[in-house]
Order: sequence, then C-alpha cells, then structure tokens
Amino acid sequence: MDGRTARAARNRQAVLEAALALIEEGTLQPTAQAVAERAGVATRSVYHHFSDLESLYLDAAQTQIARHWVLLLQPVSGDLPARLDAVITLRAELFERVAGIRRAALLREHESVVLSERLGESRAALRAHLRQHLPELETLSPPVREAAYSLTSWENWDVLRRHQNLSVPAAHAAVVAVLTALLH
Repeated sequence: MDGRTARAARNRQAVLEAALALIEEGTLQPTAQAVAERAGVATRSVYHHFSDLESLYLDAAQTQIARHWVLLLQPVSGDLPARLDAVITLRAELFERVAGIRRAALLREHESVVLSERLGESRAALRAHLRQHLPELETLSPPVREAAYSLTSWENWDVLRRHQNLSVPAAHAAVVAVLTALLH
C-alpha cells in the first residue's frame, strides 16, 4: 500500500471513529462538520470517504456489529437459572456497548430502508439467540412467548436503564425475575 492509500485509509477510519465517538457521547445525528472536526480532517474528507451521512451512519452500525455482537457467540450452558442469568448478562453487556449507535439508528429507522433492514436483522438475531439458549420459551403460549421476546429486547433494556433509571444490575435482575416467573 502506498503512502497516499494508507493516508486515505487512516482518514476514513478517523472519520468513522469520530462519528462513533460523537454518537456514543450522545450526539445521535452528528453533522459532517462535527465529525470532520473530531477526526481532524476537512469536512470535504467526510464526503470523500462516504457519499453521504447515511452511508457513514450505516458503516458505523456495521462497525458496531462487528465489534460487539461477538458477545452473543459466547457459550451458554447449565440449568435454566444459570442460562437465564448468562443470556441476560450477555445482552446487558451488548446493549450497554451499543446503546448510542442503537439510539441513533432508531432515529433514522423510519426514513432509511437499509437501517430498517439492519435493525430487523438484529431483532431477529436476538430472538434466535433466545431460542437457542432458552428453548423452554417454545413451551409458552404465543402471547406469553412474544412478551418474553419483548422483555429481552434492546428497547425494553433502554426503558429500564434510561426511563426507569435502573442500574445495570437492577435492570438485569428485573429481566431475569420476570423471565423466571414466565418459565416456571
């Protein structure tokens, strides 16, 4: 790789990291100017590397998936209480790591076909993860099973953490308590 190509790759990564940092700090829809300033590049560099902010946000979401969704690949075993605890522990860690970018994606979900598809894929992956590690959910009636899926969603986690102001351990305990009641 020649010097120009290497510099372009570094600048592209700097723009991506700047966008992620701003989103994680609470600026859910950072401007190209804010991203460029944080990355230490000219605003035109943002558009040189990404055709528009939508493509930057999509790349940011994909980067988060690559970095954090590996958590769900960790083995889960044991009796039902152990598996419940492990599954919710993994989700709590994942949800805490991706909270900013997830909120940013939800803001744009209604206007972006690609983001809507990605969020749909993540919701399906979370459901599959539950089915894999908690097959007992399949014994529940469909309405109760759907409530269990909802209870373990990122959206519910966000309500517990932000709107009900629960700590991570308290939110974890709330989800485990309700799942335990549903499955017994």
